[in-house]
Amino acid sequence: MPYVTDARPLIQAAYREGSALPAFNVCSLEMARGCVLAAQELNRPILLQTYPADIEQASPHVFAQMTRALADEVSVPVGLHLDHGRDFAQVVACLRAGYSSVMFDGQGLPFGEVLVQTRHLAEIAHAAGASLEVSAESFGVPGAEDNVLETTDPRHAAQVREAGADMVACAVGSEHGHESRLDLALLRSVADAVNGPLVLHGGSGIQPDDLRAALTCGVVKVNVGSALYRAVLGAWREAGAGTSHRQGSTRVRGAVREVARTYIERLSPQPGPQTLIQELQP
Repeated sequence: MPYVTDARPLIQAAYREGSALPAFNVCSLEMARGCVLAAQELNRPILLQTYPADIEQASPHVFAQMTRALADEVSVPVGLHLDHGRDFAQVVACLRAGYSSVMFDGQGLPFGEVLVQTRHLAEIAHAAGASLEVSAESFGVPGAEDNVLETTDPRHAAQVREAGADMVACAVGSEHGHESRLDLALLRSVADAVNGPLVLHGGSGIQPDDLRAALTCGVVKVNVGSALYRAVLGAWREAGAGTSHRQGSTRVRGAVREVARTYIERLSPQPGPQTLIQELQP
């Protein structure tokens, strides 16, 4: 199936279906291919995504072309998302490269400035035929650690949505790289205020029951990074020093594939995994 150039149809279909797109942080061909193979096996759409530090390993253009090539080899939708875009230039560079979705973080900025930039970036992303995710996780906290997410104020989340964000990232208990439980009451309050697609970060450590409950609250995208990184490191450790780079890459791809399958299954609708694919097919 061709590469998804605009993630908005995927987002809206997931919102209607009551499922979520797993968004896998990748920084190599082995990681990206492992995720795409898992999606093909389970017949579900996915997003690959690049963190700013991952882009430093290559470039937005390289990641976009790699994702397009991988998508051409499977029959499920595959899109590419910028995770935690920290400034205007980086977001625009990814849009120019052909990303199907971008995130504006806004961490450390006054809330009023976040809304101003959201309006501006929404116009640009939509003109480029892509979706925009904006964080309602933390504002005015310069230097906050990446794994520390300030609790989302439902009123702020609603204003971010009104400013033009297609998806609103909310902080309701999850942490990057750590096991966590969601504050489901707060998530429902955010969902009621936003009345639109929500995103959870720190998906690797969220308890499976909480993830399934989140699907009933309009969560359409869940970020998964740490679980993949741990799989990569574990595969190389098990391979040992005498392993060739080709054998190591095969092990990494297999390990990532198994982790990706787990999260695709957790975020699929209950029951039946094929509804969204059927809706998106012409």
